[in-house]
Amino acid sequence: MDKSILILVTQPPTPDCEALEYALAMAAFDIPVKLLFVGDGAYWLQQNQTARKTGGKSPSKLLAASSMYGIDDIGYVSDSYTTTDFQSLTQAEASHWINSSHHVVTF
Repeated sequence: MDKSILILVTQPPTPDCEALEYALAMAAFDIPVKLLFVGDGAYWLQQNQTARKTGGKSPSKLLAASSMYGIDDIGYVSDSYTTTDFQSLTQAEASHWINSSHHVVTF
């Protein structure tokens, strides 16, 4: 088991980007982070998203910044959404990510 944090996003996009902001904050403190989007949570990965509220942050821009923070493991499991920008995982691969993480935080 490594010392990484897995951020598990299961909810569809909302006006706030707490999961993505949390991921960047943890990575800023050199904590290894993996992002896993499951089911409706995969819709956070849609390209060209703008902020969902006045003064809010764009999910697309936060995801684009993730590599600058060293977040390279971004995956999703979804039957209804696909993208080539992030890793498509099987249930078994997602389970491995979850089981090999030191902490799992669910949004």
